[in-house]
Amino acid sequence: MAGYQLDMNVQQHNIDAVMLVDELTSEEYYVGVSRNTKNQGKPNWRIKKIWKDGTTWRFEFPEGDQDFKWVWDERLTYTYSA
Repeated sequence: MAGYQLDMNVQQHNIDAVMLVDELTSEEYYVGVSRNTKNQGKPNWRIKKIWKDGTTWRFEFPEGDQDFKWVWDERLTYTYSA
């Protein structure tokens, strides 16, 4: 088909994203979302670190970057910032 383009965009096709939650302690969590893979070793995850600092909950991302380019299996090795 001339001009046919396959678009597997999750938002356009209403496909549920893959989400994982890692509870390290009651005050530190990692949340990962992938748009198109369950493979935790592929760089296709948005990872958020949620942790409690006194009475404040902080939400941070690897290097402050919210793109879907991180590896879930490496979440503990990243440096997180807002």
